[in-house]
Amino acid sequence: MLAVVVLVLAGFWLAGRWRELWGPPPGGPRRALLLVVGVAVLFRLPLAGQGAAGYVTPDGALSGIVALHLRDGTEHLVFVPHVPYSGSLKSHVTAPLAVAIDPARAFALVSVGFFAAFVAALYRLALLAGTSGWAALAAGLYAAFAPAFVTRYSLSNDGNYVEVLALGTWALVLAARWRREDRASDLLNLAIGLLLGLAFWCHILAVIHAAAIAVWALVVAPRRALRAVPPAALGFVLGDWPGLLWNAANGWESFLYLLPGRVGGGAPAGGPGLGSRAWGLITDQSLVLLGYDPGYSAPIDFALKVVAVLAAVVAAVAIIAAARDAWRRRSAGLGLLLCFTAVNVLMALVALPQIEGNPRYLQFLMAPLPVFIARFLDAPPRRWLMALLVAFGAAGSLAQVPGTIRADAQWRRFVADLEAAGVRWCDTDFHLATKINFLSQERVVCSSKLGPTTTEYFFDYRRRVEAAPEVALVAVNATAAEKLERRLERLGVTYERRDFMKPVLTRLSRKVDPEELFPGREFPMR
Repeated sequence: MLAVVVLVLAGFWLAGRWRELWGPPPGGPRRALLLVVGVAVLFRLPLAGQGAAGYVTPDGALSGIVALHLRDGTEHLVFVPHVPYSGSLKSHVTAPLAVAIDPARAFALVSVGFFAAFVAALYRLALLAGTSGWAALAAGLYAAFAPAFVTRYSLSNDGNYVEVLALGTWALVLAARWRREDRASDLLNLAIGLLLGLAFWCHILAVIHAAAIAVWALVVAPRRALRAVPPAALGFVLGDWPGLLWNAANGWESFLYLLPGRVGGGAPAGGPGLGSRAWGLITDQSLVLLGYDPGYSAPIDFALKVVAVLAAVVAAVAIIAAARDAWRRRSAGLGLLLCFTAVNVLMALVALPQIEGNPRYLQFLMAPLPVFIARFLDAPPRRWLMALLVAFGAAGSLAQVPGTIRADAQWRRFVADLEAAGVRWCDTDFHLATKINFLSQERVVCSSKLGPTTTEYFFDYRRRVEAAPEVALVAVNATAAEKLERRLERLGVTYERRDFMKPVLTRLSRKVDPEELFPGREFPMR
């Protein structure tokens, strides 16, 4: 409660100093700012309304469950259980909204809100970096109609990346203002720290933004940077106050994840060398980040890859051009974006795992890359290429909509089928259990004990299922269902099979624990 009070008071105080902090958009009309933010929101609202459940991932459902517990007053968590680097800020924002509307849609709408804040910050950042009004608008539109991968994350509650993208980019905006003016510098320092603290509570990868701003500030104004440390540190404490209180009582577990190899498993020891990882970043991660979306037919796949390669080449040339201009003009704003890009790429190369086709640790680059690309293409002979890249992102994002809407309908129908069949408790796999628990709003409680992935984050689910009088078995596919049927028959247990979205074995003649079905197997919760 104290943490919430501190955050609310800090928010009201900063809101009262709004114009001093944020000021009017420098060098560009408010109309353009409203345009890019409005486009970002309107582009996503239909997707949030019709595809919210389709955008929910198993990991994202964990934050959804945290919001359900906040809404119902049963539990007030600072972090997702056993994940002390995944904070509950968005869950706290979502919980009141989930009182009035479907929780999956509430989460998607809150994600859209954070993404809109990011787009607004990006537009302001482009202007502060010295771009023209056209380039700032183009950069904002590029982000508003983001490539498919980024659009998915802007609508999901997976990993808290969209919160860090929004809060971290606003911290970059204030850092750029800090270099431009001495006025209200202490207030700016405090606000930068506050935004970084909030972002760090959401996900410790906000350390990328903090490190980049610190390195840049020490280079461009070392004395001012040192004087900025106390107010920035105070702001960080205010922003991360809930996380710090939790850590003080739990061995500072969040900060242990700052050690190399802790986040996401880290870069595996004995794995690919730095050269191989760099090649993977170029040939896989960057292409997906910039619009390549696998899974289509061969001709479409080839076309997507060609345009993504074109976008990657343009981005590389744009970064080189920005570095040249930053040196020639002594542009601190461009220098900040270049420093941030270098820190993010370096972290991805040496400290974070590479997940094929999933550049989640690179998506913070969506702050500097649109600025670099737009300013490089800001000439009449090249502006058509910027329009092409914006259209490419929009088309890729829209192409995923039919499948996502189908997935939304399938998942909602599956949960409704389970409830109609009288299923109250079930054993299944982690990837199914978390989504069932969230989308059913815990009217159906599932444990992950059946597997094959038995990981549990909310241990109470397994205890409740183990104590339940009857438990259905939800198989991951038809083959797994047939295997379960054979084992039940050997045990002399009768059942009823229902082929919903996933096969469900229900109305068992007696309760059967997965340990009885698979003797000798271990069923770890972590």
